[in-house]
Amino acid sequence: MTVAGKERKLTSLEFKLLKYLTDNRDRLITKTELFDNVWKDKYTSDGTLNVHIRKIREDIEADPQNPKYIVTVWKEGYRFVSL
Repeated sequence: MTVAGKERKLTSLEFKLLKYLTDNRDRLITKTELFDNVWKDKYTSDGTLNVHIRKIREDIEADPQNPKYIVTVWKEGYRFVSL
């Protein structure tokens, strides 16, 4: 994957997660929905999801601490925002 002219390498799970987010852009995607559709496992923890989201943000966001694309909806899930 290329972002801002630089090659980025995602794991297969990170790629699946990013693809699911972008395929469902501009809508709230709950954590449960991500666990069911990306991990296919209801027992994955929030911590695991948070780590993967952080890694993806580090790869695609200009400022991962203030994300513009993958935004957190507190206590609900995430939204991939089209700019």
